Amino acid sequence: MPNQKEKSVEIIPVLWYFCLMKIKADKKFLILAGFAIVFLLWRAYIYVPAYAIQYSAYPSFCSYQENICTSIGFNFTASQESKSKIPRYTIQEFPERGETKIIFYNTFNTGKQFAYDEVIDNPLIAKLDHYQEGKNFVIDILRKGAFLPAEISENQNLAIITLNEGDENFPIISDQKPSDNSAAWPAFRTISFESKLKTSLKKAVVFFQGEKIEVSANEFAENQYSFSFQENIEKDKEYTVKTIITDARDRAVISIWTFEGQILAETTLGKDRFKYFGWWGDVNTNYISVREGPSTSSKKLGTLSSINRVKVLKEVYGQVVNDNSVWYQIDGGQFPGAYVFSEYITPVIQPEPPKTFVIPEEVIKGDYWIDVNLTEKVITLFEYDKPVFASFASVGREKNPTPEGTYKVWYKLKKAGMKGGPPLHDYIYDLKDIPWIMYYNESYAIHGTYWHDRFGSPQSAGCTNLTQGDAAFIFEKTNPKLKTEQQELFSTRSNPGIVVFNHY
Repeated sequence: MPNQKEKSVEIIPVLWYFCLMKIKADKKFLILAGFAIVFLLWRAYIYVPAYAIQYSAYPSFCSYQENICTSIGFNFTASQESKSKIPRYTIQEFPERGETKIIFYNTFNTGKQFAYDEVIDNPLIAKLDHYQEGKNFVIDILRKGAFLPAEISENQNLAIITLNEGDENFPIISDQKPSDNSAAWPAFRTISFESKLKTSLKKAVVFFQGEKIEVSANEFAENQYSFSFQENIEKDKEYTVKTIITDARDRAVISIWTFEGQILAETTLGKDRFKYFGWWGDVNTNYISVREGPSTSSKKLGTLSSINRVKVLKEVYGQVVNDNSVWYQIDGGQFPGAYVFSEYITPVIQPEPPKTFVIPEEVIKGDYWIDVNLTEKVITLFEYDKPVFASFASVGREKNPTPEGTYKVWYKLKKAGMKGGPPLHDYIYDLKDIPWIMYYNESYAIHGTYWHDRFGSPQSAGCTNLTQGDAAFIFEKTNPKLKTEQQELFSTRSNPGIVVFNHY
């Protein structure tokens, strides 16, 4: 099909012939014809339309810049010269669903989808699709994080879609449980999460399996809310939850997570689950009761929430709840030896000794030594080149990191207090009766913990926190060894301290 320029050029000879036939009859017509010819020449060789008749689109990039924004790029190629290198477009926002739709008109898609890893790890995008719809090119974005209107900027033939990250005033959705890509015991379950706001709550919208559902809200502290709903969870079925929290100033935040209905314990962890004196699991519901025995009538010792991780020491039969009689006896920080109902614990990937390792030069053949992986938050006890024990640990926070390097334990105590604060630490602490302490680098130590159950994450002022059971095992297994009546002991040449190797 000829374009506009070609059509104009074809008409010119016809007009000239028509004009010559009319010259003798009407001189005024010659003048008018001349103007017409000039206009057509201008149209053919000078005029450039605002938009091309058609464009092709090709995905270019999808990248996240930390604490700023996500940028999504599309390259466009125009079918003819035009003032705009990209086509006309409209942006449609659907904050009530957490979605953004962008339509580029008179465009067809010639490119592939974005790389999986560009999208899956993006904190502002849950799903990104682009497709052809008639003569238009459509981009659908399922949002996560702060919901701010999408923006489009032009750079020659590149259209850059920008999703901005919210500031500290936006709501924060936390404790989403069951956690993303985890498992939950098949049953009629209560699913809950929390949100912290800077101002009052305007509304909370929850979609379960794509359907909007009713959710109950409870303000347990000023501008801090817990939300819950109940659903029947079936075995081997995947579930998706989307939450949209909007505050009184219309600042909205979206969170999406998935989980599967699975029967836990043996089918999940296998026969080796007690290899290192228990297996680890995350608490999958807020405010679960921790009891003295395996029944709801047993004395309540406290509660755990979905930020907690515990070590299961035994699986026992107790009171039947939801047609399930399995209870777990746990180790931990706050409640070692206590019991929780099994449906409230979701197994995690278990800590394992490193597959490759370097034995520190200070270690003599036959000796024990301790490996602390600060990246994985895993502690491993070796007997020279054989791993004896591995478990999760909590190491130093970013501002007070656990020191890297090779050290020797110089002082051990069965129980003692610890104090600290600025300028060495960014907060003040004063803890009594900390169990199973092993000092190895001045005031840094490996020790048991009774004030938290967040193992596997940075929690300390630089020490290495263990469950009380794990700390006792390593303490009793390693040098310098204390006699039964001794409460503390310094390392000596004849009774040297164990080597500790901290590394990333």
